[in-house]
Amino acid sequence: MVQSSKELVRSLFQLRELAKVPFIPWVCSFAAQLEQVEVETMLSDAGSLSRALINSQKLFGYDAIVNVFDPSLEAEACGCKVDWSQAEALPKVVSHPLSEGAKIEDIDISNFEKRGRLPAILEATKRLNIIRGKEVAIIGLITGPLTLARHLKGETFVTDLNQGAEEAKKVIALAGNVGLKLCRTYCELGVDVIVIAEEMLGQIKPNQYQAVAAPLRSIWNVARFYNVHSLLLSKGCHQEHIEPILALQSDGVALTGDIDYTYLMGAALKRKCCYARSIPGSALLGTLSQVKDSTLDCLSSKGRGFFLSTEWEVPYATDVNNTHEVMRVILDGRSITEQT
Repeated sequence: MVQSSKELVRSLFQLRELAKVPFIPWVCSFAAQLEQVEVETMLSDAGSLSRALINSQKLFGYDAIVNVFDPSLEAEACGCKVDWSQAEALPKVVSHPLSEGAKIEDIDISNFEKRGRLPAILEATKRLNIIRGKEVAIIGLITGPLTLARHLKGETFVTDLNQGAEEAKKVIALAGNVGLKLCRTYCELGVDVIVIAEEMLGQIKPNQYQAVAAPLRSIWNVARFYNVHSLLLSKGCHQEHIEPILALQSDGVALTGDIDYTYLMGAALKRKCCYARSIPGSALLGTLSQVKDSTLDCLSSKGRGFFLSTEWEVPYATDVNNTHEVMRVILDGRSITEQT
């Protein structure tokens, strides 16, 4: 009996032998391009978002639908302003309340899930689970506590973190509580995996990870209570980051940067943790040959706990044929060009 994509992803996290390599791309604005709607429209309307994400998955047949990939989402709900001036890109955070006169106690997170675009995202997540959740894994993606803390505080947050400032710890705790509440909500909506997208892990020294260890551990514990798997996503990482990131104890990792993937495989499996090789955005925006070569290079890693992903959000301008090529290489090892 052929496994459904949902069963495949579940088996991936259980480190079972799989019939094929799962492909979990971080699709968001790319779906808007396919649907020919503005990114802002898609990310502000539950029907538009769920429809675009479902149609994208049906078109290519990858193995999980990510409910949203927008690092500004939680920040906006917590009082940051966002800029939509780039029509083909995700919004950018352009204000930072904690550097503009607000105090930590002024940031009200009691009902943050009812503010900004979060109500639309939650409704879209509910629809994704109802319509596709029986066959395809649904992923709830949350912006990492460090990234959200930087959005709330501004660039001085990194300096505060480096200096061990008490306020930095408090902002991280606040951001962690946002992630924890959102994790619980996503789990109640029936997602299969919780992903923490924490781009800052590759930008700071590993000895600073202790500041985020407790918030992440709370998120993992809630996910496991609901029988939901967890994954930590970051980019720009170096070899020195691998073991400390694995020590944060998620069920899986998707890391890109200057790292030895053979070493990552061994270290991840030692901790019974699944891991990804990721196709760079530059390859997705390149030629069919570049996409093929990059995908085959990623697939040189094999074995239990291995899956294929993209290094970050799939670029808006990615060619449809390039994404089809990734799927074809995964399924049968041949490229479109070899078959024509």
